[in-house]
Amino acid sequence: MKKRILITGSGGFLGSRLAEYFEGKDGYETVAVTHEELDITDMVAVSAFFKAIRPQAVLHCAGLSNTGQCEADPLASGRINVQGTENIARACRESGCRLIFMSSDQVYAGTDTLEPNRETDRVKPVNVYGRDKKRAEEAALALAEGAVCLRLTWMYDYPVPKRTPGTGLLGQMFAAAGEGKVIVSPIHDYRGITYVWDVIRAMEQVMELPGGIYNFGSRNQRSTWETAGIFAQAVSVKTGVLPKVEADRDRFRSLPRNLTIDTGKIEALGIFLGDTAEGLSRCMKDNGVCWKWKKEQLSARG
Repeated sequence: MKKRILITGSGGFLGSRLAEYFEGKDGYETVAVTHEELDITDMVAVSAFFKAIRPQAVLHCAGLSNTGQCEADPLASGRINVQGTENIARACRESGCRLIFMSSDQVYAGTDTLEPNRETDRVKPVNVYGRDKKRAEEAALALAEGAVCLRLTWMYDYPVPKRTPGTGLLGQMFAAAGEGKVIVSPIHDYRGITYVWDVIRAMEQVMELPGGIYNFGSRNQRSTWETAGIFAQAVSVKTGVLPKVEADRDRFRSLPRNLTIDTGKIEALGIFLGDTAEGLSRCMKDNGVCWKWKKEQLSARG
């Protein structure tokens, strides 16, 4: 018997790829909806939809993810990211289905240490998006029994025309190589950057996890500037052009931003997403580019 899963936000970067993956996978019946097809801020509509399709699991990707847009319109962020998640969680409780909520490493913005952040650490997000994701986590865990909240990092994909764009740092690098643009990256910023298909391929294991909060992405202790240099080197193998990476020495200088994650919790449960550079190697290999990370290859720093 096939497992019926509902994917919200299927018009977005992650949701569209999850839909592509599960629609072609044996053992699953997938219902993927965009905002136009299901307004998650409308509890009546959400409840009726759940009763009609009776999902067994929900991969809740829908949300307002542009941090600048959330700052500019905090009411919209609260309505979509918090109230929308509350509605989905209530519908999961009413229908007895499993909720997998896509949260964010932005809940860690504002930490005053450079140690990798753990799920048990006290968080104090400094932006609207991070605060609303934290509130949404709390709602998901309180309202939907056994809910799983994934604190995802910044993700990327290899640019493919048929897929929803928003290919993150790798897409920026390909654009820089083709257009001669300069990538400016902060040196006082530390974060995991994750190949989106590593996340997607682990989602079946995620649906079997005990309820709770999980850091879910690649480990990475490098600065964003150093990481950009690695991505530039990989792109140069494909394009023959080494994108120029310049250091932003002012952003986050007064308080370095640390969004790095400790992944010990998921690894103890058999899920391994590895290091950012290792994930990039897998991404290039998946797309026919022979590139393997070596420390001596980092020549794009400047």
